[in-house]
Amino acid sequence: MPLPDLHALEIAATVIEEGSMSGAAAQLGMTQSAVSQAMKRAEAQVEVTLVHRERRPLVPTEAGRVLVAHMREIALRAERAIEEVRATALRPERQDLRLGMVDTFVSAVGAALIRDLMEGSIALRVTAFSGLTHAHTDALMRKEIDAAITSDPMEELDELMRFPLYREPFLMVAPVAWGDTLQNRPLRDVLFEHRLIRYSARSHMGSQVERHLRRLRIEAPHVLSFDTSDSLLAMVAGGVGVAITTPLCLVQGAIHLGSLAVLPLPSPGFSRELTLVTRRGELDTLGPRIAEAAREMLATYTLPQIAGQIPWLETKDMIWSPPLSEENQAE
Repeated sequence: MPLPDLHALEIAATVIEEGSMSGAAAQLGMTQSAVSQAMKRAEAQVEVTLVHRERRPLVPTEAGRVLVAHMREIALRAERAIEEVRATALRPERQDLRLGMVDTFVSAVGAALIRDLMEGSIALRVTAFSGLTHAHTDALMRKEIDAAITSDPMEELDELMRFPLYREPFLMVAPVAWGDTLQNRPLRDVLFEHRLIRYSARSHMGSQVERHLRRLRIEAPHVLSFDTSDSLLAMVAGGVGVAITTPLCLVQGAIHLGSLAVLPLPSPGFSRELTLVTRRGELDTLGPRIAEAAREMLATYTLPQIAGQIPWLETKDMIWSPPLSEENQAE
């Protein structure tokens, strides 16, 4: 069914209220001919006569009286709708946010981001969670959290929005005394001679490293694995073996840096990304603002720290830069 011509109905209601075509024309700033045509369109729409034309002033039919009552109600509702729309535009999309974050992000800039979200222009009530990536995936799908900053973009799930934040290369770390001897050595040779200390297979980091080794057809014995970067780096610093990790993980385990040699991962390298993931349709306006705040925190606090700890590492392209017209490039 086509939408009604509300403008014609409004003109008809004005004719009934004024009691004449000429009076309605003067009230509406229209010609009498245009008012007469609109009156005919209105009656054609409702398929009834709205005024007794043989009387002067015009007298409404019962249907005409009902039309006037409804048009007044429609006008009031339209005014309220406009007021509500304007009021909504002046307040934040929502006031609360349940945010999951991977531990490495929390260690690097989690506090700075939470403070900005709570005390800055967005002014949210934030409940924050940390932990392994797979826990955030489950919590997001069960609607226990609203968004996650994660290394797993969950690309297999269609009902999500994704906002890229940061990209970092994997590196190799070894006891500081081994640094010179491992420079420019093939990864296969390094892992043949030295024990590989792994991230646990249930972590997304561990899964990424294992996929990389499988691509290179490198088999390294499974001896030691850890959920946290601090534990893994402590093992390397203690001379137990080597590990494959990332700059953010080194920031998290900075207490061990003095005992570590940080080396480029022998070619071919690979990288991981941090992404803000939300459910589609829930944070479509707020999501980009949170993502931009997270990028700003990483650029302000984390990149200078990484550059100071790993001076040979190029950091200028690690923060994702949205194009000028970002209309969810992250999907």
